[in-house]
Amino acid sequence: MPQPPAVHTTDPRPGSVVAVLVVFAAAGLAMGQALARVPALRDAIGADKAELGLALMGMGLGSLLAMPFTGRLVDRFGSRRVVSACVVLACTGYAALSVVPSVPALMLTLTATGTAVGVWDVGMNIQATHVERRRGRSWMPYFHAAFSAGAVLGAGTGALAAWQGVGLVQLPVVAAATALVALVAAVRFVPEHHEDAGEQPAPTGEAAAAGAAPTGEADAGAGEGAPTASARRRLTGAELLIGLVCLSAALGEGAANDWLALLLVDVHGAPEAYGALVLTGFNVTMTVGRLVGGPFIDRFGRAALVRGGGLLAAVGIVTVAMAPSLAAAMVGGLLWGLGVSAVFPAAMSAAGEVPGRGNRAITVVSTIAYGAFLFGGPSIGVLAEAVGLDRALLLVVAFLLVMSALAPVMRERRSARQPAVAIQ
Repeated sequence: MPQPPAVHTTDPRPGSVVAVLVVFAAAGLAMGQALARVPALRDAIGADKAELGLALMGMGLGSLLAMPFTGRLVDRFGSRRVVSACVVLACTGYAALSVVPSVPALMLTLTATGTAVGVWDVGMNIQATHVERRRGRSWMPYFHAAFSAGAVLGAGTGALAAWQGVGLVQLPVVAAATALVALVAAVRFVPEHHEDAGEQPAPTGEAAAAGAAPTGEADAGAGEGAPTASARRRLTGAELLIGLVCLSAALGEGAANDWLALLLVDVHGAPEAYGALVLTGFNVTMTVGRLVGGPFIDRFGRAALVRGGGLLAAVGIVTVAMAPSLAAAMVGGLLWGLGVSAVFPAAMSAAGEVPGRGNRAITVVSTIAYGAFLFGGPSIGVLAEAVGLDRALLLVVAFLLVMSALAPVMRERRSARQPAVAIQ
């Protein structure tokens, strides 16, 4: 008896955009409000610059060590449970910063906090890819814009507390409020066992030729062409290339946060306030770029965004480094921020579409990218001692040009972003 034709319907569980936006914003807020009080924290424990710098590395180290395991945790427990647990752990760590008695205690606390933050970060990006694929449009830049906005709000909260003479009691109060909001939002996360990939057949014909494939752990029963468990564990070349794109964007972002203001003050002789102003402009264009990145990707594609963004950021860095005037340096800083703004979230989307890898691809790409945040700043600092900070930043330009050349690996796999359920 012939089978009736398949009927495609919209997924009844598309996921909550608002919930993901709130969790991203909460992550930025929790981090921003803590980092804004670093001077007060340093004074409280009597640390010098070298000791403080070493302790602060604990945050990145913890994240980098934990991230590789996040995909497996999400596969087993789901992003809702993983993110909720890490929200509690991370915010507890931020709160504990208010009572650390020494530099070693600070480093241990930051390492533990960074471990939870790293898993929280990857877990919410995994959930974000689920929502993005189910809704069939580019939401990832908006989610990362929410993180940036949360970080700005958190830094502003810390600055206001410092201005009003509020002690480090601000840290546990804001951390507790942030955790409560994030936990309420995470309840609306889409469970992984409802993931689209397990509900649709393996691609055939033109779709298979285009590289489309279901993703996530549910693939195993998706059909004869579904990847095996061993294939899901196998690292792919696409992940490595997307990871390099993401690392380049992270290096560009981290280099600006670490060195942009110092470049203007030390190399161009600008007042400290002007250096801070240019850095603020950089972060504003980061947020704006992420807000417009979604519509740009929907119209022109991720490859065009990465290619153009890398070139734009490279021009911005060269302009800042060689600026004939402070006004030109401001323009360069704005171009720098706009160029790198949406590449990181776009890479998260691309990783989520790697055939047969899903959550684990996002884990791999995130881990590679966060290596830039941990090692990029110190590497530029060492190079700056030898050749000067303006020339040292040309290292970032080189990575951005490589990123632009790798833009084709970011192309959309449309079948992964247009969910449909086949009802026989």
